[in-house]
Amino acid sequence: MSRFVCDVCGEEVAVHEGILTWTRDNNTLSNFTLSHKNTPERKCQPESNNRFKDLYTLTMINGYMEFIKYLIERWENGFKLKDKESLEKVLEQLNLHMHEKLILLTEEE
Repeated sequence: MSRFVCDVCGEEVAVHEGILTWTRDNNTLSNFTLSHKNTPERKCQPESNNRFKDLYTLTMINGYMEFIKYLIERWENGFKLKDKESLEKVLEQLNLHMHEKLILLTEEE
């Protein structure tokens, strides 16, 4: 299965340890960051980001579609994307995971 990599420390992120955070302000979405959740031992989660979604939720079809719907609704409401590279990087990892998940579901035994 695909691996998730922390945008902050560069280490692998287990699905249950990960979080996607971003900043939403002044009709702008920015700084999409896939990282480890903050723990006493690890501080990867950006403090300046004010929105989040657990990685575990995003790896399920419903959670992934809910996130895409959130983005579409924000754009319909006039929000701008400040740094598209950060969102693209996150979506690349999520899309690879979803693709592999679908292949596993459709493989014949």
